[in-house]
Formats: sequence, C-alpha cells, structure tokens
Amino acid sequence: MDMPRLPRTLPLSVLAALLVASACSDEAPRSSGGEAEHALLGSPHWEVGYDERGVRSLVSPADPHRANVLPDGEMLDAEVRYRLNQGDWQTVFKRFSPFYRPPEEEPSYARSHEVDGNRVRYVDYKPGMPFALEQEFTLGDQVLEWDLAVENRMGYEVEIGDVSIQFPMRGATGSTQEGLFEGGFLRQQFVSGDGSFLLFTRRSGAPPFLLVTVKPGTHLEYLDGSEFFIHSGHSGNAETRGTWRQEHTYNHLPPAGMAGDRLEWGFEMRWGESYDELRQILYEHRLIDVRVVPGMTIPDGLDARFSLHTQAPIDSVVAEFPGETAIEYMGEPRPDHHVYSARFDRLGENMLTVHFDGDRETYLEFFATEPIETLLEKRSRFIVENQQHRDPSLWYDGLFSIWDMQNAVLRGPDDTDGYEGWWGYMVATDDPVLGIAPYLASVNTLDPVPEQIEALEYHIERFIWDGLQRTDQDEPYPYGIYGVPNWQVARDTLQRAQLENRRLDRMKIWRAYDYTHVVMLYYHMFQIADRFPELVQFRDADGYLEMTWQTARAFFEYPYEIYPWYDIYKWGFMNELLLPEIADVLEERGREEEADWLRHQWEIKTRWFVHDDPYPYRSEYPTDRTAFESTYALARYAAHNELEPVEDLWFDTNVGVSRSYPRITREDGLRFMEEQHAAGLAVRGWLPPRYYQLGADASMSYMARMGGWSILFYGLEFAEDPHDWLQLGYASYLGAFALMNTGPPESEYGFWYPGPENDGALGWAFQTSKHGRPWIQQDEDRGPWRYDGEGNLGMGAVTRTAATILTEDPLFGWLAYGGRLEESDSGFQVQPMDGVRVRFWVVGEDHRLGLELERDGWSREWPIRVTEQLGRIELVVENRTGTGHSTRLFLDGIGDPEWAVWFDGSELQPHERGARTYYELPITALEHELVVERR
Repeated sequence: MDMPRLPRTLPLSVLAALLVASACSDEAPRSSGGEAEHALLGSPHWEVGYDERGVRSLVSPADPHRANVLPDGEMLDAEVRYRLNQGDWQTVFKRFSPFYRPPEEEPSYARSHEVDGNRVRYVDYKPGMPFALEQEFTLGDQVLEWDLAVENRMGYEVEIGDVSIQFPMRGATGSTQEGLFEGGFLRQQFVSGDGSFLLFTRRSGAPPFLLVTVKPGTHLEYLDGSEFFIHSGHSGNAETRGTWRQEHTYNHLPPAGMAGDRLEWGFEMRWGESYDELRQILYEHRLIDVRVVPGMTIPDGLDARFSLHTQAPIDSVVAEFPGETAIEYMGEPRPDHHVYSARFDRLGENMLTVHFDGDRETYLEFFATEPIETLLEKRSRFIVENQQHRDPSLWYDGLFSIWDMQNAVLRGPDDTDGYEGWWGYMVATDDPVLGIAPYLASVNTLDPVPEQIEALEYHIERFIWDGLQRTDQDEPYPYGIYGVPNWQVARDTLQRAQLENRRLDRMKIWRAYDYTHVVMLYYHMFQIADRFPELVQFRDADGYLEMTWQTARAFFEYPYEIYPWYDIYKWGFMNELLLPEIADVLEERGREEEADWLRHQWEIKTRWFVHDDPYPYRSEYPTDRTAFESTYALARYAAHNELEPVEDLWFDTNVGVSRSYPRITREDGLRFMEEQHAAGLAVRGWLPPRYYQLGADASMSYMARMGGWSILFYGLEFAEDPHDWLQLGYASYLGAFALMNTGPPESEYGFWYPGPENDGALGWAFQTSKHGRPWIQQDEDRGPWRYDGEGNLGMGAVTRTAATILTEDPLFGWLAYGGRLEESDSGFQVQPMDGVRVRFWVVGEDHRLGLELERDGWSREWPIRVTEQLGRIELVVENRTGTGHSTRLFLDGIGDPEWAVWFDGSELQPHERGARTYYELPITALEHELVVERR
C-alpha cells in the first residue's frame, strides 16, 4: 500500500499515532482472519465478539485491517485450581470427564451465560460443585472490563492454589506480507504485582495498541505461556527448576455464608494510539508509568534515575539489599512524576519494591555489572584464553567456538553437546560462532592487544582461509564462503548427501549471513593493520582491504546466483551496515571502481527498502527481525544521499522482473526511517521496567544492542525531540551486558555461573520464564542461556554504539548517558564511562554536536569540560599505543552553529568525507588538548 510521507523527524511518543494513518485505506477489510461470526458488543472504540462459551474476538474499529487479537477458535478464559481437605488439586468443573458420555438432554459444559445490554456474564457452576467461577465482560465507551469472582457454595473451606487468566494471542496470519504484519500481534508483559499490564502490538508497529491493566485489588505474579497468574501457589511451586522473583501465593474461600466466601478480581482493556497515550492510560488507571535512565542494567560507577508517574501516592521504595543500595528521592519536577536515584553496590539482580496506593506494590528489576571497560577487557581475554581450538591436527584448528557456562567447557565439532548433523553449525560456523572474531577485532581497532590480534590471525589463516572460505586462487567462486553445518561437510558432496537430498549439484556457498560476518572481521583487521602494522603477520593493510572488498563482492554475487532464495537485495543482514563506510575507504585508497560498484549494490538495496516493499522486515523467516540495524542504515543512507531515477536498475531473478525507480529523496528516506522504527518498537520493550525487557527484543538477546544502535543514533542524528529515543536507545545498549557472567573474587567471579572459569563468559539470550526450552534445544532456567553463541553479534555492535552523551532531559534534568557528571557554576565535567571512550555528544535545545575519534580515545583520567551553554568543549586525547601517528576527529552536527577546532592551541582545518566533516590530529605525545568551540 502507499504510505504517506511523514514529517522530517518525530518524537517516539507520537510516531505510532501518526503511523495509524499510513495503514488506512478507503475500503477496510471486515474479517479478522476468517473466524466464524459471533454476537457483538459494540461501542465507538470496540467490537467484542462472543458466543455462549466466551469472548472470541477483540477488534478496534480504528484498525483498518480489523485484526482480532485472539486466534480463531480460542477465547479469553479463567481457570482456578483448588483442593479440599488436603485432597488432590483439581480445576473448575467446566467439562465432563471424557470417560463419561452424558445423556443428550444433559449439557456437556457446566457453563451458563447471559447478556444484558453491553454486558455478557459467564458462570461455571452446576449443583453439587464446591464453588462457582463467574466471569463478566462489561463494555463502556473506551474500556472493556473483565471481572472474575469465585464464590463458595459448600460448607467447607476451599484452598485456592491457582487463579489465572488465559489470554491467547493471534500470531502472523496468512502468507501475504500484509497478513503477516497487520493481521497478527506481538505481546509485551509486565507481570509485576499490582502494577502489572499486558501490551499487544501488530508486527507493523502501527496503532492501535491494546493495553490490559489490573484493577486495584488484583495483581499478577507469574506467567506460563499465555496463562497469567493472580495466584500461582500450586503451579509456580510445582516447577522446582529455576528461580522466580515474586512469591507464589495461595488463597482460600471460607465456608459458604461466612465473611470472605467470595473473592473478586478484575482487568481493564483499552486501545491506545501512541506510546504517550499508553503511558497516560497507566496513569489514569492508578498504575505507574515508569521511565529510567540510563537503563536498567547499571555498570559500577553509574547511578540510575527513575520516574514514577502515578495518581496514586507513593508510600515507599524499598531495596532488596538495603545495605548495598543507596536510594534518594529527588523531587517532583512535574506533577505526579516522582523522581529517584539509585546506586547498586551488589553485583547482579537488584529489585526495588514500590509500595503505593496503600497496600499495593510493584517491582523494578535492575542488574548491576562491573564497569563496561572491565566487561570488554574480560570478554576479549576470555575468548582468547578459553574459546579457541588450537591443534594443527584438527580440521577445525583455529576455530572460535561456543563456551558452555553450565559445564565450564569449550564445545566444538568433537564435543558438540548433542549438536550433530545439520545442527553442527551451532559449534562450527554461521551466526553462533562467526560473530566471535569480528567482535574481538572491533575492540582491537581502538586498543590493540598483541595476543588477541595473534589469535585473530591464527583463526583467519588456519580456519577461515582455504577452509571456511575459498581462496583468491580457487575457481569458480573465489572468496566464496561455505555454509552449514560446517565447511568440512559443505566442501564434500558425499558428506552433504548424508544430511540433505537437495541442491547437491551446487556449491554450498549461498549462506549469505556468513559473508557479512567475515566482511566485518576483515574490515576491522584492515583497520588494525593500517593503524598498528607491526602487530599483523598474515596480511598487511592493503591485503586485508582486498579480502574485505572481495568478500563483500561475493556476498552480493554468489548466493543470489547459486540459490536466489537468499534475497540479498530484499533482506536485512547483520553487520552489512559497514558497507557504505568500506566503499568510502576504497575510494580514499584510490580504488574508485570497486567503491562505485559496492555503492551501486547498496543503492539497489536502498531503493528496494525505501520504495518497493511496505514491510521490508523479513529475514530467512517471514517475521524475523534480526536486522533492524540494516533497515535504519538504509534509511539513513537515503536521507543523506538523494538517488537519481533509473530505468532497469536490476533484474529481480525471483520474480522475473526488471526493477526501475523514480527519484528517491531525503524525505523518502526519512519516511521509511519512521516506518522501520515503528516496526522495530513492536519487538522492543519500551514500557516494562525490567532490565531484561526495557530496550530488549522480546527477551534480551544480541538484537537488543544491534537494533538499539539505530534507536540511539536516530535520537542523536535526526529526531526533533531526542529524549525518548536517547532513553530507549541507551537502555538497549546497556541491557545486554546483563548476559555476561563476570565479577570480582568477592562475588565469586560472576552472578549467573560463579567461579573463575566463567569470569568473562557470555549468554546467548535471556530465558524469561522460570524454566523453559528455547529453540537451541536445551532446557534453561531463568537467566542467560548457557552458551554465548549469537550473543557475540551483539557484542560486535559495542564499538559502533558506545557513546557518552551530555543532555538536559525534560524530566530528569542534566545527565550524562554513559558518564559520571558533575555540575558547577561554570558548566559541566563529564567522565566518560561508556566502555570505549571515542564518542562524545552534547545535545542541547538549539544544536547538537557529536565528536568521534577514529582511534585512541578520550582520557580515562581527565574529565571532559563543557561550558554551561554547550558552546565550548575541552577534551584530553590519550595516545593508547604511545607511538607517533595521526588520527581523525569527526564532527557530526545538527543545527546552525559553526565550530572551530584547536589542537594543542593550533586551529585545525576541516576536511570532508561523504556527509561528514573531519580533522587530522597529529599524535606525538601521550596526551593532547582538544578544544571545540562555537564560532
């Protein structure tokens, strides 16, 4: 469908509200997935379908797609598990035993229903049952209420083990892009006592959104799939594996006729058109809208600030570990916004209990880590010392493979932990292991460690070159990369035939995802070789640049030629965002032809994403959101580079069409930028205040930081109102550090898997349920998965995301994201603690300025000084190698000011590289003074 153009920049709070118009059409479909027609409760804001069994559909009339939140054939329902006199636990008697066939005149359900106007009531009860379960749905103009009650009908006390609601959710529907992204929903939940809520969003990210809140007197304490528990004493305690952060409670019904023989609970549902409106709904329903900076994973040395926006009185905020937590009330900068600061001295999980509204409470879950620089140093050292196979007799000599924290052992092709056959890729290739070396190379571009660079070159020379990757002498397909399950099998047709029976006539080098990981590795090795030539042996800078270019070329050519299902121009691939920068480097090195070719491929892809596909968010799977960094990078490129109209630009092999394009303007790029952010927010926690949800992708994984880069830098580079984006983007950057297992000796070297053998290990993603079995086919308790795997891809995004940002937040006041801030009458002092110390931004009302060093970094010892009006910035550049060299300072600005740059007292002249301004800094001493001042 055609999407209207949006304004140049949008605040996060109103983006979703504007996007609703882009989804509208004159003739909106009436069906919501083909379910049977039901009776309706209706209002201007609701269509609620029901039958004699229950509520079957929840639809907003404002939704042009009439998407039903509930799947076909399923309904909202409640369940109670109970027992009498210490007997067996039973459920409410809704259905007769399958071993008993009732007479035809006897109904098979013990459920009755009645309708009264806009109210429908269901009662599960037949004479002789111990109690009745009542459910009542009442529709007002905007709110749908769901009230539950149990009432004792016998003279015996009933022990209540569980009370839960079942809230099933419709997934992607049909096979069309529109069905996938507009017909199905994603769910975020904050199961946290009296402050609980559920949020349902379509995959497109377009409103309306459905928010389900608890009424006063109702809380949620546990979840299992789509079952949300008010009481979970039976089910929660029956699961003895794993940990849970809330108590599993019971309740009871006194005998009929006695006080308390009836228990009641309730929920309210309401549609919202924007994230600001959702926050307002929480406020109006006497719940708490929580905001947190800089995130909920807090490195040592940084404080957290959080705001509790609520109509209800805040009675207290209580720390889980009061002797190791400092909480300070900072006032009420806006009506009903209560701001606090917190510092955590205890490593790992730290919960703050918010007591509010008399007898209600909810929970804020933080995670405290060591400083980010310590985390990066430990991670890099751990990889080299523990995760590389080094044995020339092995075919996989040089491989970096996954570390098993649970068993403290390195896995590999000869110790797979059960990953055999096709699953062998988990320990030998592809995303689970090919992200390790690029991360290690990325951190060494800034602060080189000879032992780590030697390990990288050993990996390249012994495992990748002429193993995983075909060499420059191989024909056909030089530089082709072999795919799953590993290169040894992929190179041998007979071994492949033992695992698969298709495409055996083609060279198995079409796994496109692997190319971009290797491109990132080679590009960072080029940077290392260019900056520290004495530390490399396998190739010099020109050699690594050639390997970078040739692998990037192969990425665009080979998979699409051999197996076009890998649709290079239509999917987002992790780490491909580096390609425009690589093209710039090729041009600077006099390789204009290669640079032009690479830009041409990137611009084909940019045109497709911006112009052709309204839902370009798929990957190998229809709604796989692994590459939101790519969608932002493509939008950003279009916003900076107007693309001329072109006829027959490329031939789309998969559909047999030659693609032509009109002019792609900056406004087109910005429109697509807003759309891709909306879709990204649908899978990114923004309202739930938990460290493994805030800024995370469903459950914390590598994608939190990779897509978080786009959120953060949109706030810095484009957003008219940046503060929502900075809050969410920085939470995304910090959050995944909670997946690491590190700690000082007094903490037993880590929170998740204690012991020095795991100090520096990393988890793949976060298991949010008490215990479960994620797709990696291993049972996992709540917390990080035992292997590092794709978590290294997220670590690889650290060096391009890390920044220290000085700004005045409208709610929290002056703060430094990723830094320690001190204020004085003359201005600000900021000690950067973002982990990398190469980027510093000031974000003011009328201008923004970003400073970025190509190598070296801001001093660890000397703070950055900024004047009160943000017009002068004084920094100390540290020489991290102690050698003479030059580096570049890039300036990225928004607004009208012109800037002068002085280096050790001498003014420098600017140069241009694409859309960026840079200055050459001659590094001759251990420290240099840098001043950037508004003219």
